[in-house]
Amino acid sequence: AVAAGRGAAFWQSLVRPGRAVYFPNIDLRLVPPNAETNAHESGMDVVTFITKPAVTKVDVKETLEKVYGIGVSRVHTVNYEGKKKRRGNYFYHRPDYKKVYVQLRERWYPPKGFAVTALDGDVDKGHKVKKSPVKSGPKAYWLQNVAERKGGDAE
Repeated sequence: AVAAGRGAAFWQSLVRPGRAVYFPNIDLRLVPPNAETNAHESGMDVVTFITKPAVTKVDVKETLEKVYGIGVSRVHTVNYEGKKKRRGNYFYHRPDYKKVYVQLRERWYPPKGFAVTALDGDVDKGHKVKKSPVKSGPKAYWLQNVAERKGGDAE
């Protein structure tokens, strides 16, 4: 039976314990740690997420605790405006976003290959060595190669 009125008893009567199922509708994207920090060895106390600006601190904390079973002690948020861009005569901007810094109750150890950028020569993580044609030294003038292939002067 539904209680009459508009008070707390009315709203509690609509939600029957054990029958209400809450589905989180929050897009949380985990930001990987920096490669130089060695987070997989020392662990992380604070984890960063990117989400929509409408998401609140309470939403993030409840989602992480109730749905994923992660202990959260503090939540800090920062709102960012999307970058303004221009393509030809048309202007547009990337969507706004919110960064969420979550302080965990226990240290979290990310997987070994979970990093933003790989360091050059970091073969044990499975990354290739990056070679840049600009940084590798002075490049010969392109007509020299043509002249050498033809066997004569290019002039």
